[in-house]
Amino acid sequence: HNSKKSKITRTLPTAAASNISSPINENEENMNDIEQYKPHHLKVSDRIFKQLFANGSDNGSQLVKCLNTPEKIQCIREVTEITNNFHFKDFQEKLWQTYATISSTDNKWESKITKKFAHEHNTCRMYRPKKSFVQQRQIIIVKQKQQLQIKLQENLSQLLNQIVTWQPSIDTTLLSDAIDTCVRHNLRRLKEEYLFKMDMIKLNWADQNLIRKFYELIPNDDVIQAAKQLWQIAADELRTKENQEIFRQCIYLKRLPNKIEQLLNNLLDHNRKTVNNSFYDEDQRASCDSRCLKMINQCQFNLMLIYLDEFTMCLDRYEKTYQKLKDQLKKNNRENPIIYTNILIDLIEQRRQAMIHRFNRIRQYRLKTFFDQAPAVHLN
Repeated sequence: HNSKKSKITRTLPTAAASNISSPINENEENMNDIEQYKPHHLKVSDRIFKQLFANGSDNGSQLVKCLNTPEKIQCIREVTEITNNFHFKDFQEKLWQTYATISSTDNKWESKITKKFAHEHNTCRMYRPKKSFVQQRQIIIVKQKQQLQIKLQENLSQLLNQIVTWQPSIDTTLLSDAIDTCVRHNLRRLKEEYLFKMDMIKLNWADQNLIRKFYELIPNDDVIQAAKQLWQIAADELRTKENQEIFRQCIYLKRLPNKIEQLLNNLLDHNRKTVNNSFYDEDQRASCDSRCLKMINQCQFNLMLIYLDEFTMCLDRYEKTYQKLKDQLKKNNRENPIIYTNILIDLIEQRRQAMIHRFNRIRQYRLKTFFDQAPAVHLN
């Protein structure tokens, strides 16, 4: 089943294939990665800013008509940017609070695992900042939020004083609400990133906590090997389900995997050369072009069926392998309950369930964000 699994993975778009494996073997998280999704209202052009403002709130399009000078736009920009930064710091505060909450309940929070251990157990080397560093970050962010709050009040006061002289006039309450709504609208992707990161902190910690409890019971090598096999099958099955779901979405949105796209492009190129042959008259070219396109479409359809069948066969194989390993573990528990204790058997299953919760959250996130990055393939 390994060769088949590899074959399926290679057929996915490059972005998908690289992303799918990263949560399993990732290094310590870079806390700055998600800042790329933070809007920067002071850096974009006036035209783009007005478009963002118009699209970000219900009354934005009407308010934008009143922003008829660069000075007015700049005033709104500054207030919008400060509001944006305040919400950004609020996300950071919640993230570090998640670290603080979990680390305060774990006496071994700062202990880390090796890359080899993470790979063997299908987990990750989660970022575990020192408790003192977490507290330091929390204090800094609180101060930053206070400073932004003061700055926001000052800029809002200045803006309200200036609005009185603007023509055409603007309703101040309407404008204030529109700014806040616009910021929240444009921060949706950033919010998703932070929610995902906070969920993964909790899920990774719960997953690794169960692994630690398993080893604290000092299982022998046979039990460890059985647990690793069950967990490996679970990981392989969950990754394949994710690949399958992404592949289905690719088909639905006509965003085909790179290898299929390349194959179809080669067929289309060959078709163009044939159709453009000066030996054929116009009717023959049209007839040849029609036949070739029908064959290419049929080829595409058949390839889709083949890949979907491969996913189904893989998942069926994983399910049968899992049942076989599970039955063997139960048998060992009955025949040798001193070695294969009930507590160990329960922990192995609890950890498998934790893996499922973790993978499901990753899959939910990937399916929600993957197609924003993957290019569309136009078959025409």
